[in-house]
Amino acid sequence: MSSPADSSRGSMRAELATRTLMGLLVVLISFVPAQAQGAAVAPLRVSYPAPTATQLPLWVAKEAKFFVKHGVAVDLVYVGSSSIAIAALFSGQLAVVAGGGVGGIASYLQGYRDLALFGSLNNRLNFFVYAQPSIVDAAGLRGKRFGVSRFGGVGDFAARYFLKRANLDPRKDVSFLQVGSQSEMTPALVRGAIEGGVVSVPQNFTVKKLGFRELADLTQSGARYASNAFLAKRQFLIDNQGRMEAFLKALIESIHFIKTKRLEALSILSRYTRTTDPEALNITYNEYEDLTAVLEQQAETNPKALEINPAELIYDGLMENVVRSGFVKQVYH
Repeated sequence: MSSPADSSRGSMRAELATRTLMGLLVVLISFVPAQAQGAAVAPLRVSYPAPTATQLPLWVAKEAKFFVKHGVAVDLVYVGSSSIAIAALFSGQLAVVAGGGVGGIASYLQGYRDLALFGSLNNRLNFFVYAQPSIVDAAGLRGKRFGVSRFGGVGDFAARYFLKRANLDPRKDVSFLQVGSQSEMTPALVRGAIEGGVVSVPQNFTVKKLGFRELADLTQSGARYASNAFLAKRQFLIDNQGRMEAFLKALIESIHFIKTKRLEALSILSRYTRTTDPEALNITYNEYEDLTAVLEQQAETNPKALEINPAELIYDGLMENVVRSGFVKQVYH
């Protein structure tokens, strides 16, 4: 028959054994990878530069849950300034910058070499040139004020491209004004603050309805420009290969959705562009990588741009893997 002292010692030994086992479990758990422990992976934060039609595949991938389908969490963030978006990319606040072609190349030229473009939603200039009704052709812009969203951006390039083709010198023949965003271009024309400017889809429909004169449709110009390229840190792309391939697969399915489910795509387009006019939305829907032009633009202020091989700025391994997997054929068969 055991004594009370024996029972007490037995309880202490059992408690000590339990504590030892718990300690061992804590140590073992500390060596298990975070993902195996069920730790949530932070969403990819992806910025887009403007609420325009070229961003529709991103919006559809989010709203139609293609990102979720492919197991990648994505937060879309509207950042209207390329310089702010690039700074956020450097600081780790963003993982991807959509429309990062111009800002990315400018940063690359400044020595930030861990940057790469890994895809693009558009390789043409989705802009129109509009002017006051009294201006009947490009020559009428000489000596006038010409609006762009931001200096050094895609719209700025589109404006200079148009003026050069019209035998005007962008540096001498017009006065450029920075209006801030595409949504500000129409009010600037209405106020008479500018005589001409570049507008994107669907703003072109609005200014046309207001009676302004279309001088050029740059979507038909044949110019190739990486106007909506995806920019990220090269090492990030390497370290997150699986997630980024899933990101691209979601976009591929999104584009297929846009082409085959018109009404649903129009609904998403309306929500993000805040456009409710059915005619404008249909025109926008129907509108639906070359780096050489971007480098030439940068060379106007930094001659070293022409010394760069565009291939240095491209990381195509992700898309090559997606294509080799047969995924594109599977979606579009």
